[in-house]
Amino acid sequence: MTEPIQILIFAVVITLTIIMVIIGWQIYLILSEIRKSFMKMNNMFDKAMAFTDNIGKDINGFAEGIKAILGIIKVITHKKEKK
Repeated sequence: MTEPIQILIFAVVITLTIIMVIIGWQIYLILSEIRKSFMKMNNMFDKAMAFTDNIGKDINGFAEGIKAILGIIKVITHKKEKK
């Protein structure tokens, strides 16, 4: 009488083991895709940060140039007013 029950339990254990292995493999694939997505996002954020840093440097250089030009104009106008 115990033989059919043992066979049934063995079959259930084997079936559940196979199902758990398949689920584990699917979880592995999902996590690897998530990792790839995070790497792409990180790369995109790095490029955006580099772009904004370059824009900030360009704007800062432009502002310094404008200040220099205004300083030169101020010096020239003061020299003309003194004459």
